[in-house]
Amino acid sequence: MQTSPTRIKPDEFKEWNERMVKKYDPDAFHRHSNPLIRFVERRRVGAIVKLMDIHKETHVLEIGCGAGNVIEKTSPEKFFGVDISPSLLNKARRKLGNRAHLFQGDAQNLPCKDEVFKEVICSEVLEHLLSPSEALYEMARILKPNGVAVISVPNELWINRIKSILVELRIFRWFVNRRGEYKEMPERMEDEWHLQILSLEEWLSLFRRCFKVTRLKRIPFFWLPLRYVIRLEKLR
Repeated sequence: MQTSPTRIKPDEFKEWNERMVKKYDPDAFHRHSNPLIRFVERRRVGAIVKLMDIHKETHVLEIGCGAGNVIEKTSPEKFFGVDISPSLLNKARRKLGNRAHLFQGDAQNLPCKDEVFKEVICSEVLEHLLSPSEALYEMARILKPNGVAVISVPNELWINRIKSILVELRIFRWFVNRRGEYKEMPERMEDEWHLQILSLEEWLSLFRRCFKVTRLKRIPFFWLPLRYVIRLEKLR
């Protein structure tokens, strides 16, 4: 396990995260000018929804819901979303209207009672946290017995390899830059926004402290694993 050289103190995290959100705008990946990047995002969100066992009456929480791009593709009656970023929550409210109950909170200290949700989603969040293990313990705490968590994390090794090739070919900026207000994209996300750089084996080891790993999908393809989507079941 590696940690980014950027050292963020716990009392600085919320403000720092908001600066990163405004600089890189994760919502923009879903409407990126490059169709290949949009394709990867669609595959990731689609895999998350397929690995959920969502029924109309199921209570689901998305931790780090961002602008609501995952919630938008689901349809339970009781969907909740929590995010630490007020600007992303405002985007989610505009996008979702009354489709979800949204509130502000920290993934490492969720403002939820014990064992209240049957399923939780946490997509592209853990790598941004000071302590992913605390967030996983919180997920387990709020899940009902035999509850399910579906998590997605980036495969930094492969992503950085591809970025390096694009840099060498001198097409990196053309390939990843976005039109509009947010055009920035670092060559290595761990240089600034990603605080945790873990291999798949390290992620799975971390998950197994609280959960049983039941499914794993490589996104967008098995032979091109830029993202991992993992279905977990809470240990008794």
